[in-house]
Amino acid sequence: MKTDNLKKLLHKNRHKLHHSSNKENQLYADFIKIKELKLAKKAIVFNMKRNQIINGQLNKYLHPNSVHIRLKPYFDADIWVKWLGVLGDVTLPNKTNLNGSLLIDKISCYSDEKIEILDYHAWLNIENIKYIEHPDQQLAIGDYIEGISKVKQYGQGKYGLAATFIKKAGIFLGTNRPETLVSGYDRQDSWVVELSNNNLTKKNYTENYLTHNTDEFAANGAHVDVKFQPSRYKKFQQRLQALQQGESNDVLPLVNKSKETYTAEVIRSHAIKIPSIGHKMPQLEVKNIRNVASDRLIFAKYYLPYVSDIKKLGELKPGDKIQFMSEASPSNSGTFNMVTDFKLLTEHEFVPVPTNPNIFLGYIMWLHPEEGESSYIASYQNWALAKDIHTEEISNEIESLRPTSALSELELVNTLDVDKKIVENARKQGLIKPTADSGLTRRYDAKSWDIMRKVIGAQDASTVEHLKDILPIFTTDDIVKQTGIDRSEVDTRIRQEEFFPLNGLHYSINVYGPRVMDLFKARKTVRNLLPNKNTIVTKREIPIDKNASTCRKA
Repeated sequence: MKTDNLKKLLHKNRHKLHHSSNKENQLYADFIKIKELKLAKKAIVFNMKRNQIINGQLNKYLHPNSVHIRLKPYFDADIWVKWLGVLGDVTLPNKTNLNGSLLIDKISCYSDEKIEILDYHAWLNIENIKYIEHPDQQLAIGDYIEGISKVKQYGQGKYGLAATFIKKAGIFLGTNRPETLVSGYDRQDSWVVELSNNNLTKKNYTENYLTHNTDEFAANGAHVDVKFQPSRYKKFQQRLQALQQGESNDVLPLVNKSKETYTAEVIRSHAIKIPSIGHKMPQLEVKNIRNVASDRLIFAKYYLPYVSDIKKLGELKPGDKIQFMSEASPSNSGTFNMVTDFKLLTEHEFVPVPTNPNIFLGYIMWLHPEEGESSYIASYQNWALAKDIHTEEISNEIESLRPTSALSELELVNTLDVDKKIVENARKQGLIKPTADSGLTRRYDAKSWDIMRKVIGAQDASTVEHLKDILPIFTTDDIVKQTGIDRSEVDTRIRQEEFFPLNGLHYSINVYGPRVMDLFKARKTVRNLLPNKNTIVTKREIPIDKNASTCRKA
């Protein structure tokens, strides 16, 4: 019967229950202990274990809401998924599926440390099986199957298995843990399908898979040969109906709720403009985010907030591998919550990055000028030169940009990529002087360009203090301290005179030119020349009553 028809039949007759099973969302790799093989014939021991797996591992609930979302990252990244599952059923060939399909229950990814479920089930069309490692591989219901598959997208945002290489299928054997998947045990008359390679599949495997040309391996039309035998077991929908457990609304989240450890590969940093806050924020673009314990691919690509803990790792290069901890966001299991405990797993020389937010943005913009603004970039260049970081590279960059001839005021604005108001204020405040001023056109030399480049990049206290030693610039605090004038009065007068901070209005440390300081010093001098009101003696004359004088004479 066609797979879609099986699903429709099961949906039509399912019980309207809403249960879930504690073990439904995990695959347990059951195994035979080696010493058990001495207790009975091997065939009996293996088939008894397989029957136990049928009872204990196959799904007991219908999962109608599953879209195999955990396969999506593999599709997005075009990475083949390594999986393990249990054969739950087989469908025979029909008009639309000429080769039949395998139903894989509890398909899971795995590592030496952990098995983690990808979804409750997945269908694998036999025509997508391109090669099988064990020759003439028989399969029985309850066999574990280990495969590697390309992931496809189908329907409305659903994901499934496409081209597949079956590595092994059978029952695990081990001493104290599952160690070997035994494929060739005698399934007696319980096998339901037998898969065999042919000359075309062997050629495709040799020429493409072994040479890592997986795209050609997947696109090749060759597939394994198949032979069926009637099953002694109930079809999956009959088995679920007999269990009368109904359906489960559980949907596996992309990110687990518990806090776990993840790894990722660095792509690059970004300065992303956030509309809600009106300015740019740093982000780190990473790829191939995996759960360390199970090796499950969580995201093909993700943007992490560039928090201070990442900055402590120093400069990150494309391809660097990092580690961090996180859990699902409470409101969206498709995203991370807070990310913490960062580690750099790739070894290379440590190069510090700025901790100041604006200078760090300048660092990102210096790396990626297409996202940059000159004031931010200049701030990082100033910081890096003071720290003796990338000295030669930055010095060469500055020298290549330095003008070789006089610039008009507009040209100076354009080469610095700043607001015209900043250059006009630098002249007005006496920081730069034109070499020529015809009234209509002012021209500036390379020295003015260099002064402006340094000042617009002064975005932190240490850089400002350094520049004070070589340039006549002053902060608001300097003016208050040197003149003794009240801070509120200084701020008010600066606004009245329309003096614009030379390093940008939106920064906490505002820098001004020498004429601004001179203005307040002159104001202080005038005040000092005026007499103190407390020392002024006011003389008042007593008015004479002329009428009273006339009366006395009379």
